[in-house]
Order: sequence, then C-alpha cells, then structure tokens
Amino acid sequence: MAAAASTSTATARMVRLRSSDGELFEVAAEAIAAASGTIKGMLEDDCAADVIPLPNVTAAILSRVLEYVNEHYSEYGIDDDAFDKDFVKVDNDTLYDLILAANYLNMEKLLDLGCMAVAEQMRGKTPEQMRSHFNIVNDLSPEEEEEIRAEIPWAFK
Repeated sequence: MAAAASTSTATARMVRLRSSDGELFEVAAEAIAAASGTIKGMLEDDCAADVIPLPNVTAAILSRVLEYVNEHYSEYGIDDDAFDKDFVKVDNDTLYDLILAANYLNMEKLLDLGCMAVAEQMRGKTPEQMRSHFNIVNDLSPEEEEEIRAEIPWAFK
C-alpha cells in the first residue's frame, strides 16, 4: 500500500483511495473531504465503503494530488504560494493530468492553479506560437482564419 497525505493525529479517520491503476492510498478523511467535493459527497452520503475507487486518476497523479492536499488541507497545511508555483512546474502532460484530476475530484483551488499555469504559458504568445507550444494543428482555411481575425482583432495583437 502506498503511503500518502495524512495528519499526525492518531485519532483521525482515514480513508483509502484506489487509483485507476490499482494502487491504494490512505489519507485523512477530513483533509481529503475539505479538498475534494467529489470525495466529500461520497463520505457524506456514506457511499465510501472500504475503498473509494478513482477510475479517472492514475497513481502518479493521485500521489501529486495528495501532496497538494497535505500541503493545503492537512492539520498543519498552510497556503503557500512558493509551494504552488513549484507544484505546477511540471511537464505539460502531467499538468494536464493534474487539471483533469482536479476537475474530476471537484478540487476548485487545484483546478484554478493548474489552469493559471496553462494561461501563464500562453501569456504574450501569438496564435502561431501557441499552436507550436501546445501542438495544435491549424485546420482553418486561410479564408476562415482571416474572417476570425476580422471579427476579433483584439485577440491577435
């Protein structure tokens, strides 16, 4: 069983989470419920039996999510901007997976953090630079692109 975010309080209720690839993580129920609306709902509705399956979150990403939970929602967690800035300094695939996990788990603060990191990557880039950075194929005809540029010229400055 993989170790994960937990508080040091011996009496804290613990829950187990199963990643999509079968790894188990034990975490303080109070911390994960405070962070995740999805899991909070399962705990409140008593839908969480022995293990809460998370079919949309791999072990690698769940481990990162629980690192975030431990930093911000555990008994000793604090809001730390330096931690957040370093937390999203990951490759794009990991960042996108964190965003998807945050969305699935209904973790608004983590979702906002991930989306802000992607937005920061876009800052100051031309549409062509963004296509290159995010590997986006331009499937617009020259006429369609010109029409869009004429409709919203501010977006291309």
